[in-house]
Amino acid sequence: MLVPVLVSLLYQEWYSGLSFLIAAGITAFVGGLAYKLCEDAPEPKRHHAMIVAALGWAATAFFGALPFVIAAYITPPAVLESFVPAGAGYQSSLLYFQNPLHAFFESMSGYTTTGLTMSVREPSVGRGFLWYRSQMQWIGGAGMIVLSLAILRQPHGTAGISLYQSEARNEKLRPSIAGTARAIWKVYVGITALVAVYLATATFLVAPNYGIEPTIFDAVNHAMTGQSTGGFSTLDDSIAGYGSYAMELVHIPAMITGAISIPVYYGVLSKRDIREFTSDPQVRTMFGLFVVGVIGLTAFLARWVGVPYNGGPVGYVGRVVTSQAFRDGLFQFISASSTTGWQTSAIGDWNSGAVMFIVLGAMLFGGSAGATVGGIKILRGYIIGRGINWEVSRVFLPEHAIDDLRIGQQVFKADEANDEIRAAATFAFAYLVLLGLSLFVLLAVLPQEFTLADAIFEVATAQGTVGLSSGITGPGMPVVAEILFIVQMWMGRLEIIPVLVMINSIFRR
Repeated sequence: MLVPVLVSLLYQEWYSGLSFLIAAGITAFVGGLAYKLCEDAPEPKRHHAMIVAALGWAATAFFGALPFVIAAYITPPAVLESFVPAGAGYQSSLLYFQNPLHAFFESMSGYTTTGLTMSVREPSVGRGFLWYRSQMQWIGGAGMIVLSLAILRQPHGTAGISLYQSEARNEKLRPSIAGTARAIWKVYVGITALVAVYLATATFLVAPNYGIEPTIFDAVNHAMTGQSTGGFSTLDDSIAGYGSYAMELVHIPAMITGAISIPVYYGVLSKRDIREFTSDPQVRTMFGLFVVGVIGLTAFLARWVGVPYNGGPVGYVGRVVTSQAFRDGLFQFISASSTTGWQTSAIGDWNSGAVMFIVLGAMLFGGSAGATVGGIKILRGYIIGRGINWEVSRVFLPEHAIDDLRIGQQVFKADEANDEIRAAATFAFAYLVLLGLSLFVLLAVLPQEFTLADAIFEVATAQGTVGLSSGITGPGMPVVAEILFIVQMWMGRLEIIPVLVMINSIFRR
């Protein structure tokens, strides 16, 4: 919280800076006390690591909410009014955080890189809190546990491995877990810096009148929330706030870089071979899904906005490509598939077909395993698909034929292949069960103006840590729905299992 203090002081937001200092002091005191109490604890086993991960993320979100609550109460009304852009007819969104549940929601959404927000008017929270929201997502993207393994005192042996894997990470880039964690952070920081430079340069070229300070501030913040696939923005109405098709196109690469697996970047850098990108099955599948998905979503939206069919198929395709349907379909499908959640369209106004297409075609699977994305992950979908094809193909093989399964560059024996397929299918089933249960809970409390498609979209966006919204999420949403989304974001970020292990351990007692 010390960096947001400096940002607040830089912009002379004294009360925001004080809020971060108070919250940092409380967090440091409780953290130091907990460290002393647990200093002599035995080395954790695998189920302990799962519980630590689940409780750790919940505690991180709890203490991360403190600055919002403190600032909402100590900031004078006149100062709050100064945060609101000139001529705007609304109050500062910081006032919503006088409700601690809203603050906890915002913090959980930040650290889980979801992007759903209670800051309905983002610029009105001040520069310090805009930075803090971006920083939460950036830290949450690579993971709090990976961060702790990289820079704090490292657990040794199986304890470090268990803590690392409990955060839904299995890739080892270096021989030790601590070395792997440091490698992840080096790659992550480097890509974020490059994306920030790219966004700043592109903005200077595309929108030269935007201003030097806001260009740099937006570029750094959007680099953090883009690379983390978090989706918080410094603008009102997210990227739509620029009011520019060119600026929307500028931000598409910033979403794609976050959806690519960090080990792929590491492979490119360590081997100095760009073909690591093209040889990775997740990258190939992801770009294939982008092409098919953008065309499919555009088709649904073109029918919705009513692009007229006349003058032959060539003329129709030309009108579609230059229409609002293609503009929305291109940006929103990539935003949903990468689970970034930047928004440029009022999804709540879409027809049900377009809403369900983006849920099933993008949000459900998300991006690459090993990236900062949510959802089931492309790799699991790829394994399940290859597994189905493998099972069908085995029927036609001779009795004693070798029936190995190739997944990407790896070849698995029959037993190993069955284990990989079982693990992927089990998680996918658990994910869908949680999604279905969440939908029933939401439907029980949802206001009548929202449709079934809206409800499906919102539970999918929360659990997949996407952050797009059909309009349900906001300070006025039912309390039960707000708590539901908090739980979904928490479980979705940790890929469900650590939370189930924690619940199982409670009942085992």
